[in-house]
Amino acid sequence: MHEYMMRVIALGTAAAGALALYGCSSGPSYEYYKVSSRFVSSAQGQQAPEVIATPAYNQLAGRATTVAVRAPDSCVNNTANQATGGAAAAGTILQTNCGVEMGEIERALTRAGYNVISWNVLQREMSRDASAAQVASTLGAQVLFQVNSLEKSQKTLGADARWERTYFRTDASGFSATPLPLTEDARALIARTYLAPIEASVNTRSYAVTLDATAVWVKTGQSLWYYRWTRAAEPSGVAAGYDLRLACYYGYGFNSCQAFKPTLPTEPGGLVTAAGESVAVSASERPEDLERAAYAELSKEVINDFVDNFAKARQFAR
Repeated sequence: MHEYMMRVIALGTAAAGALALYGCSSGPSYEYYKVSSRFVSSAQGQQAPEVIATPAYNQLAGRATTVAVRAPDSCVNNTANQATGGAAAAGTILQTNCGVEMGEIERALTRAGYNVISWNVLQREMSRDASAAQVASTLGAQVLFQVNSLEKSQKTLGADARWERTYFRTDASGFSATPLPLTEDARALIARTYLAPIEASVNTRSYAVTLDATAVWVKTGQSLWYYRWTRAAEPSGVAAGYDLRLACYYGYGFNSCQAFKPTLPTEPGGLVTAAGESVAVSASERPEDLERAAYAELSKEVINDFVDNFAKARQFAR
C-alpha cells in the first residue's frame, strides 16, 4: 500500500506540472508582453553654407541685372559631396538634361529680380562651338552661374541616434499593460532575437541635398563668388518606431516567443475598440514618391538660400 500511494503522488505531481505548462487540454499557456521601440535623434547640427566672396564680388556683382545659368557638363563622376566624404551619394540630380532643377534655379533668380537667360538657350548656343562666357556675353548677361553639382544623398544620423525601448506585461487582449522591469541580459536577449531583424530594415538615415556653384563675371571671365551647402533633413524627434507584441511559453522566459496580434474585443457593427488612433497613408503615395518629395523640398531650400546669398551684393552697388 505504501508503494501504491507513492506512485499516485508521483503521477499527480507530474500531471500538475503538465497542466501548469500546457494550460489543461486547450493548448500551451502563454505570457504576453509588449515592447515599444522608438528611434530618436537630435538635430543634425547643420553647418552654415560655405560662401566665398572675392573683392570683385563686392565691386561688381551688385550691378548685375541679367544673369545666365549653366548646367553641369556631367554629374556622373565625382560629385561635390562624394569628394569631401560628407555623405554617400544616392544618385545625382543634375545631368545635361536636368530641366526641373535648372528651372527651379531660374525661377528663384527671377523672383529675386534678375533677368534670366534660359539655360536651354545657353546650351543650344554653346553647341555651335562657343564658350559659355561668349554666349552669355552675346546675350547680355553680366554674371554666369556655373552649377558644378546639385546632388542628393543620404547621411548617417549623429552619434546620439538611438533606439529607446519600454517593456510591458499585458494580457491576451493587449490591455492591462503594466511596466515590466527587466535585467540587462533579458533586454539583450529580446533585442538580439526579436527586435534586430525588424530594426535592420528600418531606414534611419537622413536625406540631404548639396549645391555647389560658382558665379563668373562674364566680361572678364573672373570667378568672383563661390557657394556650397549640404542641407540635411532634420529628424522630427522620433524618426521611426513600432510596437512588438510577444506571446512566450509559460515558464520559458523570453527564450521561446512568437509575435502575436492581440484579440481585441469588438463593438456591435464590427468596430474595433482601441486606445488610440492611427492614420493610414494613401496607397497611391509610394515610398519613392515620399523620397522624391523630401529631396524636392530640400533642393528648393538650398536653391533659395543660394540666390539670397548672391543677391546680398546689391548692398554694395553704387
